[in-house]
Amino acid sequence: MAYITPHSVDRRFILGIILNGIFIVVELYFGFKANSVALIADAIHNAADVFGLGLIWLSYIMARRPAPLRFTFGYKNTTIFAAFANAIVIFFAVGNLFWSSIERVLHPEPVTSQIMILVAAVGVLLNGVTAMLFFKGRKNDLNFLGVFLNMAIDAAVSLGVVIAGILIWLGGWIWLDPLMGFVIAIAIVFTAWGFFKESLNLIFQAVPSRIDFVELQRDIGKYKEVIAYHDLHVWALSTAEIALSMHVIVSEQNFNPEVVCALTREFREKYDIQHTTVQLELQKHQHKCSISC
Repeated sequence: MAYITPHSVDRRFILGIILNGIFIVVELYFGFKANSVALIADAIHNAADVFGLGLIWLSYIMARRPAPLRFTFGYKNTTIFAAFANAIVIFFAVGNLFWSSIERVLHPEPVTSQIMILVAAVGVLLNGVTAMLFFKGRKNDLNFLGVFLNMAIDAAVSLGVVIAGILIWLGGWIWLDPLMGFVIAIAIVFTAWGFFKESLNLIFQAVPSRIDFVELQRDIGKYKEVIAYHDLHVWALSTAEIALSMHVIVSEQNFNPEVVCALTREFREKYDIQHTTVQLELQKHQHKCSISC
Protein backbone atom coordinates (compact mmCIF):
# COMPACT_ATOMS: atom_id res chain seq x y z
CA MET A 1 0.00 0.00 0.00
CA ALA A 2 1.35 3.45 -0.91
CA TYR A 3 1.60 5.51 2.28
CA ILE A 4 -0.64 8.55 2.41
CA THR A 5 0.66 11.26 4.73
CA PRO A 6 -1.60 12.92 7.33
CA HIS A 7 -1.04 16.26 5.58
CA SER A 8 -2.24 14.76 2.29
CA VAL A 9 -5.32 13.31 4.01
CA ASP A 10 -6.16 16.66 5.60
CA ARG A 11 -5.71 18.50 2.30
CA ARG A 12 -8.09 16.14 0.48
CA PHE A 13 -10.82 16.47 3.09
CA ILE A 14 -10.50 20.26 3.34
CA LEU A 15 -10.67 20.69 -0.43
CA GLY A 16 -13.59 18.25 -0.70
CA ILE A 17 -15.53 20.04 2.04
CA ILE A 18 -14.91 23.50 0.55
CA LEU A 19 -15.86 22.49 -3.02
CA ASN A 20 -19.03 20.69 -1.99
CA GLY A 21 -19.96 23.29 0.65
CA ILE A 22 -19.96 26.05 -1.97
CA PHE A 23 -21.89 23.87 -4.39
CA ILE A 24 -24.61 23.16 -1.78
CA VAL A 25 -25.32 26.89 -1.44
CA VAL A 26 -25.37 27.34 -5.22
CA GLU A 27 -27.54 24.27 -5.77
CA LEU A 28 -30.08 25.20 -3.08
CA TYR A 29 -30.37 28.78 -4.36
CA PHE A 30 -30.87 27.80 -7.98
CA GLY A 31 -32.90 24.73 -7.03
CA PHE A 32 -35.54 26.92 -5.40
CA LYS A 33 -35.24 29.49 -8.18
CA ALA A 34 -35.75 26.81 -10.85
CA ASN A 35 -38.39 25.05 -8.70
CA SER A 36 -36.50 21.77 -9.27
CA VAL A 37 -36.96 18.99 -6.75
CA ALA A 38 -34.07 17.11 -8.41
CA LEU A 39 -31.64 19.96 -7.67
CA ILE A 40 -32.95 20.47 -4.12
CA ALA A 41 -32.82 16.71 -3.47
CA ASP A 42 -29.25 16.57 -4.75
CA ALA A 43 -28.32 19.57 -2.57
CA ILE A 44 -29.69 17.81 0.52
CA HIS A 45 -27.68 14.73 -0.35
CA ASN A 46 -24.57 16.85 -0.89
CA ALA A 47 -25.13 18.39 2.54
CA ALA A 48 -25.11 14.87 4.01
CA ASP A 49 -21.90 14.21 2.06
CA VAL A 50 -20.21 17.31 3.50
CA PHE A 51 -21.30 16.34 7.00
CA GLY A 52 -19.89 12.87 6.37
CA LEU A 53 -16.61 14.28 5.05
CA GLY A 54 -16.27 16.44 8.16
CA LEU A 55 -17.08 13.53 10.45
CA ILE A 56 -14.61 11.20 8.74
CA TRP A 57 -11.90 13.87 8.73
CA LEU A 58 -12.40 14.39 12.48
CA SER A 59 -12.05 10.63 13.00
CA TYR A 60 -8.69 10.66 11.18
CA ILE A 61 -7.50 13.50 13.39
CA MET A 62 -8.57 11.51 16.46
CA ALA A 63 -6.88 8.35 15.11
CA ARG A 64 -3.54 10.19 14.89
CA ARG A 65 -3.58 11.16 18.56
CA PRO A 66 -1.09 9.34 20.84
CA ALA A 67 -2.52 6.29 22.61
CA PRO A 68 -3.35 7.02 26.29
CA LEU A 69 -2.75 4.46 29.03
CA ARG A 70 -6.27 3.04 29.03
CA PHE A 71 -6.66 2.98 25.23
CA THR A 72 -3.61 1.06 24.06
CA PHE A 73 -4.77 1.04 20.43
CA GLY A 74 -5.38 4.78 20.60
CA TYR A 75 -8.47 6.14 18.86
CA LYS A 76 -7.99 4.38 15.53
CA ASN A 77 -11.44 2.76 15.62
CA THR A 78 -13.10 6.19 15.52
CA THR A 79 -12.67 5.93 11.74
CA ILE A 80 -14.88 2.81 11.78
CA PHE A 81 -17.59 4.49 13.86
CA ALA A 82 -17.39 7.53 11.56
CA ALA A 83 -17.99 5.28 8.55
CA PHE A 84 -21.04 3.77 10.28
CA ALA A 85 -22.41 7.18 11.34
CA ASN A 86 -21.89 8.53 7.82
CA ALA A 87 -23.94 5.66 6.37
CA ILE A 88 -26.78 6.39 8.82
CA VAL A 89 -26.78 10.09 7.87
CA ILE A 90 -26.93 9.14 4.19
CA PHE A 91 -29.98 6.91 4.81
CA PHE A 92 -31.78 9.79 6.55
CA ALA A 93 -30.99 12.02 3.57
CA VAL A 94 -32.40 9.34 1.24
CA GLY A 95 -35.67 9.32 3.21
CA ASN A 96 -35.93 13.06 2.67
CA LEU A 97 -35.29 12.65 -1.06
CA PHE A 98 -38.04 10.05 -1.41
CA TRP A 99 -40.52 12.25 0.47
CA SER A 100 -39.72 15.34 -1.64
CA SER A 101 -40.09 13.36 -4.85
CA ILE A 102 -43.44 11.85 -3.78
CA GLU A 103 -44.78 15.33 -2.95
CA ARG A 104 -43.74 16.60 -6.38
CA VAL A 105 -45.43 13.63 -8.10
CA LEU A 106 -48.66 14.39 -6.21
CA HIS A 107 -48.38 18.13 -6.83
CA PRO A 108 -46.46 18.68 -10.11
CA GLU A 109 -45.03 22.13 -10.74
CA PRO A 110 -43.14 23.64 -13.71
CA VAL A 111 -39.36 23.84 -13.53
CA THR A 112 -36.79 26.15 -15.14
CA SER A 113 -34.88 23.53 -17.07
CA GLN A 114 -32.04 25.80 -18.27
CA ILE A 115 -30.96 26.57 -14.69
CA MET A 116 -31.37 22.91 -13.81
CA ILE A 117 -29.02 21.93 -16.66
CA LEU A 118 -26.30 24.49 -15.86
CA VAL A 119 -26.19 23.81 -12.11
CA ALA A 120 -26.20 20.04 -12.56
CA ALA A 121 -23.36 20.36 -15.11
CA VAL A 122 -21.29 22.16 -12.45
CA GLY A 123 -22.18 19.28 -10.10
CA VAL A 124 -20.74 16.74 -12.56
CA LEU A 125 -17.44 18.63 -12.52
CA LEU A 126 -17.18 19.25 -8.75
CA ASN A 127 -18.30 15.76 -7.73
CA GLY A 128 -15.91 14.25 -10.24
CA VAL A 129 -12.99 16.29 -8.89
CA THR A 130 -13.85 15.33 -5.29
CA ALA A 131 -14.09 11.65 -6.25
CA MET A 132 -10.62 11.78 -7.79
CA LEU A 133 -9.21 13.26 -4.56
CA PHE A 134 -9.98 9.94 -2.87
CA PHE A 135 -9.12 7.66 -5.80
CA LYS A 136 -5.70 6.90 -4.33
CA GLY A 137 -6.11 4.81 -1.20
CA ARG A 138 -9.64 3.58 -1.94
CA LYS A 139 -8.47 -0.06 -2.08
CA ASN A 140 -6.98 0.04 1.40
CA ASP A 141 -9.35 2.25 3.36
CA LEU A 142 -13.11 1.80 3.73
CA ASN A 143 -13.69 5.53 4.24
CA PHE A 144 -11.70 6.49 1.15
CA LEU A 145 -13.64 3.89 -0.84
CA GLY A 146 -16.94 5.16 0.56
CA VAL A 147 -16.18 8.80 -0.29
CA PHE A 148 -14.91 7.87 -3.76
CA LEU A 149 -17.98 5.78 -4.61
CA ASN A 150 -20.35 8.35 -3.14
CA MET A 151 -18.86 11.20 -5.15
CA ALA A 152 -18.61 9.13 -8.33
CA ILE A 153 -22.30 8.22 -8.00
CA ASP A 154 -23.10 11.90 -7.33
CA ALA A 155 -21.30 12.88 -10.55
CA ALA A 156 -23.28 10.26 -12.48
CA VAL A 157 -26.53 11.42 -10.90
CA SER A 158 -25.76 15.06 -11.73
CA LEU A 159 -25.21 13.96 -15.32
CA GLY A 160 -28.64 12.32 -15.17
CA VAL A 161 -30.13 15.61 -13.95
CA VAL A 162 -28.51 17.37 -16.93
CA ILE A 163 -30.11 14.87 -19.31
CA ALA A 164 -33.49 15.18 -17.55
CA GLY A 165 -33.23 18.99 -17.78
CA ILE A 166 -32.56 18.81 -21.50
CA LEU A 167 -35.55 16.51 -22.03
CA ILE A 168 -37.80 18.81 -19.96
CA TRP A 169 -36.56 21.80 -21.96
CA LEU A 170 -37.16 20.09 -25.30
CA GLY A 171 -40.30 18.05 -24.53
CA GLY A 172 -41.86 19.73 -21.50
CA TRP A 173 -41.91 16.45 -19.54
CA ILE A 174 -41.94 17.94 -16.01
CA TRP A 175 -42.53 14.47 -14.51
CA LEU A 176 -38.86 13.76 -15.22
CA ASP A 177 -37.90 16.11 -12.37
CA PRO A 178 -39.40 14.02 -9.51
CA LEU A 179 -38.39 10.86 -11.38
CA MET A 180 -34.76 11.97 -11.12
CA GLY A 181 -35.33 12.50 -7.40
CA PHE A 182 -36.29 8.83 -7.10
CA VAL A 183 -33.33 7.76 -9.25
CA ILE A 184 -30.95 9.77 -7.06
CA ALA A 185 -32.36 8.17 -3.89
CA ILE A 186 -32.17 4.62 -5.27
CA ALA A 187 -28.61 5.12 -6.52
CA ILE A 188 -27.54 6.38 -3.09
CA VAL A 189 -29.16 3.41 -1.30
CA PHE A 190 -27.30 0.93 -3.52
CA THR A 191 -24.01 2.74 -2.87
CA ALA A 192 -24.48 3.23 0.87
CA TRP A 193 -25.77 -0.25 1.72
CA GLY A 194 -22.48 -2.08 1.17
CA PHE A 195 -20.65 0.73 2.95
CA PHE A 196 -23.03 0.48 5.91
CA LYS A 197 -22.80 -3.33 6.06
CA GLU A 198 -18.99 -3.34 6.02
CA SER A 199 -18.73 -0.65 8.71
CA LEU A 200 -21.13 -2.65 10.91
CA ASN A 201 -19.05 -5.80 10.35
CA LEU A 202 -15.89 -3.96 11.37
CA ILE A 203 -17.55 -2.69 14.55
CA PHE A 204 -18.17 -6.34 15.48
CA GLN A 205 -14.52 -7.13 14.61
CA ALA A 206 -15.30 -9.26 11.56
CA VAL A 207 -12.52 -10.08 9.12
CA PRO A 208 -12.36 -7.07 6.73
CA SER A 209 -13.92 -7.88 3.35
CA ARG A 210 -10.69 -7.19 1.46
CA ILE A 211 -9.03 -10.11 3.28
CA ASP A 212 -9.71 -13.58 1.84
CA PHE A 213 -9.62 -15.50 5.11
CA VAL A 214 -9.69 -18.93 3.47
CA GLU A 215 -6.76 -18.04 1.21
CA LEU A 216 -4.86 -16.62 4.18
CA GLN A 217 -5.27 -19.93 6.04
CA ARG A 218 -4.03 -21.82 2.97
CA ASP A 219 -0.97 -19.56 2.83
CA ILE A 220 -0.15 -20.30 6.46
CA GLY A 221 -0.43 -24.03 5.74
CA LYS A 222 2.16 -23.74 2.95
CA TYR A 223 4.95 -23.13 5.48
CA LYS A 224 6.61 -26.48 6.22
CA GLU A 225 7.81 -25.13 9.58
CA VAL A 226 4.21 -24.71 10.75
CA ILE A 227 2.95 -27.98 12.22
CA ALA A 228 -0.37 -26.46 13.28
CA TYR A 229 -1.85 -23.19 14.47
CA HIS A 230 -4.76 -21.96 16.57
CA ASP A 231 -6.36 -18.78 17.93
CA LEU A 232 -6.06 -17.08 14.54
CA HIS A 233 -7.80 -13.70 14.68
CA VAL A 234 -7.97 -10.97 12.01
CA TRP A 235 -9.73 -7.68 12.73
CA ALA A 236 -9.68 -4.00 11.81
CA LEU A 237 -8.04 -1.42 14.06
CA SER A 238 -9.34 1.32 11.77
CA THR A 239 -10.79 1.57 8.28
CA ALA A 240 -7.22 1.37 6.93
CA GLU A 241 -5.25 -0.73 9.45
CA ILE A 242 -5.66 -4.47 10.03
CA ALA A 243 -4.32 -6.58 12.89
CA LEU A 244 -3.66 -10.32 13.12
CA SER A 245 -2.73 -12.55 16.05
CA MET A 246 -2.14 -16.30 16.16
CA HIS A 247 -0.39 -19.17 17.94
CA VAL A 248 1.89 -21.30 15.76
CA ILE A 249 3.05 -24.79 16.75
CA VAL A 250 6.58 -25.68 15.59
CA SER A 251 9.29 -28.24 16.34
CA GLU A 252 12.30 -27.41 18.50
CA GLN A 253 14.56 -26.91 15.47
CA ASN A 254 12.14 -24.32 14.03
CA PHE A 255 11.60 -22.47 17.29
CA ASN A 256 13.28 -19.29 16.08
CA PRO A 257 12.40 -15.72 14.97
CA GLU A 258 12.75 -16.61 11.28
CA VAL A 259 9.36 -18.31 11.29
CA VAL A 260 7.73 -15.23 12.83
CA CYS A 261 9.51 -12.92 10.36
CA ALA A 262 8.47 -15.02 7.35
CA LEU A 263 4.80 -15.08 8.36
CA THR A 264 4.78 -11.38 9.25
CA ARG A 265 6.31 -10.50 5.89
CA GLU A 266 3.73 -12.64 4.04
CA PHE A 267 0.82 -11.00 5.85
CA ARG A 268 2.18 -7.51 5.25
CA GLU A 269 3.12 -7.84 1.59
CA LYS A 270 0.18 -9.93 0.36
CA TYR A 271 -2.65 -8.83 2.66
CA ASP A 272 -1.45 -5.39 3.83
CA ILE A 273 -1.80 -6.45 7.49
CA GLN A 274 0.25 -3.91 9.41
CA HIS A 275 0.02 -5.26 12.96
CA THR A 276 0.94 -8.95 13.36
CA THR A 277 1.51 -10.90 16.57
CA VAL A 278 2.71 -14.49 16.17
CA GLN A 279 3.32 -16.61 19.26
CA LEU A 280 5.43 -19.73 18.78
CA GLU A 281 4.67 -22.91 20.73
CA LEU A 282 6.75 -26.05 20.91
CA GLN A 283 4.98 -29.13 19.62
CA LYS A 284 5.64 -31.07 22.82
CA HIS A 285 4.12 -28.27 24.92
CA GLN A 286 1.12 -27.41 22.75
CA HIS A 287 -1.46 -29.04 25.02
CA LYS A 288 -0.09 -27.29 28.10
CA CYS A 289 -0.11 -23.94 26.30
CA SER A 290 -3.66 -24.33 25.03
CA ILE A 291 -4.78 -24.87 28.64
CA SER A 292 -2.66 -22.26 30.39
CA CYS A 293 -2.33 -19.47 27.81
